[in-house]
Amino acid sequence: MLTVLLLCVAVASYALDIDSIAYKLNKQYSIPIDYTRGILSRARVVEDVRSFIYRVENSPEKTYPFGEFVKLFVNKRRIEDGVDYYLKHRELLERIYKRFGVNPCIVVAILSIETDLGRIKPKTNALNALYTLSIYSRRRSYFLSELESFIVYTYRHKLNPFTIKGSLTAAMGMPQFMPSNIDRYGVDFNGNGLNLDEEPDAFASIANYLIKHGWKRSERVVEYLSSDKGYCLKMKGKRLKGGRVVVFSYKQGVKCFLAFKNFWALKRYNGTKNYAMAAYRLSEEICKRIR
Repeated sequence: MLTVLLLCVAVASYALDIDSIAYKLNKQYSIPIDYTRGILSRARVVEDVRSFIYRVENSPEKTYPFGEFVKLFVNKRRIEDGVDYYLKHRELLERIYKRFGVNPCIVVAILSIETDLGRIKPKTNALNALYTLSIYSRRRSYFLSELESFIVYTYRHKLNPFTIKGSLTAAMGMPQFMPSNIDRYGVDFNGNGLNLDEEPDAFASIANYLIKHGWKRSERVVEYLSSDKGYCLKMKGKRLKGGRVVVFSYKQGVKCFLAFKNFWALKRYNGTKNYAMAAYRLSEEICKRIR
């Protein structure tokens, strides 16, 4: 009963002002007011809100120690699949590398982590996910902005907003771009219209995202420093030799590394250092078997 009451209070406190959003998008992006109203009037809160919000806010990259998180993605199956996938798409990956300068193994590693190289097909209704998160999440402002971007995206591309599927946070396509990033960083590499479920566009869009966030061709990602806990904790966050010290937790202790610009570009892709290091580690294992 208390849970229901709290949820009702949340809805009352944070219910979306549909008209305000509609007028805002009309003024800023020329989206017809009735288009926005029609979408938001049909949006629904997802079932089992508490479980949904918990899953969003406690994903493994945020809550697992790195030593446990990395095992999910840097393992025999992922490495072998990554090598096979690289070899299958080698010509395309190398063309994209020539244009953007992002290591093809990094592109493959990100796709592996995001959607298991396209095998995982998102099943969550993107509109309802964003609508729910805009009301209940601790990051309401962020998700409201993404909901607005979703409306703009569907209008510009003449897409049905009620049938689009995404992740729990409404990330879409093979590279799992949030709505605000699709037109900002998406690349129509094959010239037939932007489609993040096609390899050429997915590969190029990942590469473009990374270079727009500071990736530098042929530069280092990290450099190992130490596994001495005292030293690592003392040096955490400090700048050294052009990088910054980051610390990762393992069951048996910690390890610290110097993280350079390319690491921070990877971190921007997902927002966590665990993700960035896992993507890098997986890419290294794939590349070892390609060279």
